[in-house]
Amino acid sequence: MTIELIASIAAILLAGYCAVTDMLWGKIFNKAIVAGLLFATVWLTVYGLFYHFGKHTALHDYPELAIWYGEKMPAPKTIDSNILFGAHLEGKKEQSIMPGPGEEWPDEKTEEVEEIAPTPSYWAYLVRVLGNFLLSFVIGFVLWWFGMWAAGDAKLFPVLALMIPLGAYTNAFWPFFPSYVLLFNTFLAVMAILATELVIRFIRQLIRPTAEEAQAWKTAWEWVKTNVPTMIIGFIGIVFLFLIIKTLRMLTRDLLAAYTHITDSPLVYLLLFFVFFPLAKAMRRPWIGIPIAVITVGFIVWVAFNPTPEYNLEVILQVGALMLVLVGFYMVYNLYLNVFDFHPVKIWDLKPKMVLARKTLETLKEDQDLLKTKLGPLGPDGLAAEQVEILRRWWIDRNKGPHLWVSRTIPFGPALFIGTLATVILGGYIFRTY
Repeated sequence: MTIELIASIAAILLAGYCAVTDMLWGKIFNKAIVAGLLFATVWLTVYGLFYHFGKHTALHDYPELAIWYGEKMPAPKTIDSNILFGAHLEGKKEQSIMPGPGEEWPDEKTEEVEEIAPTPSYWAYLVRVLGNFLLSFVIGFVLWWFGMWAAGDAKLFPVLALMIPLGAYTNAFWPFFPSYVLLFNTFLAVMAILATELVIRFIRQLIRPTAEEAQAWKTAWEWVKTNVPTMIIGFIGIVFLFLIIKTLRMLTRDLLAAYTHITDSPLVYLLLFFVFFPLAKAMRRPWIGIPIAVITVGFIVWVAFNPTPEYNLEVILQVGALMLVLVGFYMVYNLYLNVFDFHPVKIWDLKPKMVLARKTLETLKEDQDLLKTKLGPLGPDGLAAEQVEILRRWWIDRNKGPHLWVSRTIPFGPALFIGTLATVILGGYIFRTY
């Protein structure tokens, strides 16, 4: 056990507390964020002193964490097998150094220059920690800007990235952004939470059916039928793209690994997730979709009859299974956003900070003047007080009914807790393949 465990436990406790407040009150309090920042500041100071006075830390076990960007630790020396197994090259001293018949004089022996390892520095470690924190802050802000999570989640993520020591990423470390592991595990937890909720809702509807829930599942089924072609086309395209990435990975492994670690499989999965819909949309054009489908099917047939260690039916089946999981994640995520991400609220119970569901936004689109001028832009943190009054008057004047629908939001608070817990315990991704 090292001293880094203290900071890891503190990060888990903070994430757990914020998960509870998010579930009970639907928000992450700023006082928790401030407490996390204060702890991180004190921790980094104490950790620096601990390292300065020669106490054992993860920086001694992993000195690459404490070198500057661009520096590289030398590869370990290779040991002569004769020395390793205790063999003695007796008799070599008596051998003549003169060349025999037909031989030439040996070239002058050049001494190998020993590569000097860079000196680990706590300041270099601190720069890496702060760089990871700033990048986490930017990514959190971008996700908040696009409405993928609330402001509290966007602030909690960089604080957790600052609190978790870099030495905690023992099984997966991306030098420029170590907390990508935390982000990946968090999104994986979100998908598991959403899938579990859908299963519970389905079982509950079987036991205690309601008209509103029945309509939601009917809409969900219509959404699935409508989007099945997109899913199939996207699946073929993603398999094709994955095979290309795998080939490029083999051809450029050393170059990419040295500078970006882009060959990290979970990172590839996230990139594929983001390109899924644009790729599926592009493949609807016959001049793009047909060649890709023919090449993919032809390649699979060729691999079946000409297997290699890199490409064989086992690899193709593994890739296909992973892409099915990716398509499943995409379907669950979009199904939740388009069908189940709402609950009815009486018009007089509408409050500031509530986020309008897509079902309500579709109703409001009939009055573009309301959306563009009167109501104004709708931020990711929900309605402002004046927007509540404007929307309430419009809803009543247009006789839209006693209630409207607001978003229940995706539970990123609990997901961040699960992601933090998994990252600390596993030291890397929840799962990886190659």
